Amino acid sequence: MLYGITDIGSNTIRLKIYRYENNKVQELFSKKKTAGLIAYRENGKLNDEGIDILISTLKKFNKYIKNLNVDKSCFFATASLRNINNTKETLDKVEKETGIRIKILSSKREAELSFISVKNDELENKEGVLIDVGGGSSEITIFEKWKPVDETSLPIGSLYCYEEYVSQMLPTKEERAKIEERVLDELKKSGIKQYNKKCLYGVGGTVRTIKKLLEHLEIKTNKNKVMPINLLDQLLDELNENTKECYNKILKVKPDRIHTIVPGILIVKTISNYFNVEQIHVTQDSLREGVLYSLIKNEEI
Repeated sequence: MLYGITDIGSNTIRLKIYRYENNKVQELFSKKKTAGLIAYRENGKLNDEGIDILISTLKKFNKYIKNLNVDKSCFFATASLRNINNTKETLDKVEKETGIRIKILSSKREAELSFISVKNDELENKEGVLIDVGGGSSEITIFEKWKPVDETSLPIGSLYCYEEYVSQMLPTKEERAKIEERVLDELKKSGIKQYNKKCLYGVGGTVRTIKKLLEHLEIKTNKNKVMPINLLDQLLDELNENTKECYNKILKVKPDRIHTIVPGILIVKTISNYFNVEQIHVTQDSLREGVLYSLIKNEEI
C-alpha cells in the first residue's frame, strides 16, 4: 500500500511517498519546495502571494500523488498555518482551488506524533527530552519510562529567529544573545518544569544538519548519532562571522539552511542547557513518519 505525506512547514513544503508492506516501511519518493511561508506574513496573516505559492506547490505535489497511484494521502501543517490569523480563510481557499483539505496539527498533537516516530525504534534511553526545531516553532516532549510526561510548544523556530533577529546572513554576537534570551524567556513562559535529563533526542532537519556540519568540520570525528553538548559551542565558534569562509562551511553541507542553521543551533543549545542535557541523539525519523504510522493504524491525525 502506498502512502503520501505532505508536510507544510514554515520554511519548506515536503512530499514523501512510502510503501508499507509486510509490516515494513520503505520510502519511495521525496520532493521538496523551499517556500518560506513565514516570510509572507503581514499583520499576522499569510498574504495572497504566500497563499498562491502554497496552492501552486500543493497542485504539483498532488499530481505526483495521483500519477503514482497513492492509496492514502495526508496533507498537514504545523506552525506555518497554525500561527496565523487567517487560518480558516487560507484553508478554505486552498480547498476551493485544489480540492485538498489540510489538517492543522495542534502543538500537542505535533509533539505526540514526533514522539511516536522516535519511539518506533530509536529510543535507547527510558527517559530524556525530545525536541523538533522547525522553522516557525519548537516542540519539546519530556519522557520517562518510554512514555511522555510533559510537553510544550515554543512559538519560535529557526526561520522565525532569522526573520526576527538577524540583520545579515549569520547572526552577530549581539543577535545570538538576543535569540538565546528569547528562547529562554519562551521556555520560562511555557510553564514546563526544568527537568534534569542527560539525553536529548533531536527530530528533524535542524539537528541532522548540526551533525553533518560537525562531521564535515571534523569537530566530531566519528559517525555515530550521539553528540556531546559541548560540541555545539565549538560549532558556533566556527560560524561566528559574516564572511565567505563561514558561508562556505554551510554551503558545502546544506545550502538551503545557510540562513537558518545558526539560529537553529542556538535554539537547540538553549533548550539543552535548560534541561541540563549532556548529549544529543540524532534521530532519522521525523514528524512525517509519526503521521505515517498513525495513518497505517487508521488513527486520527
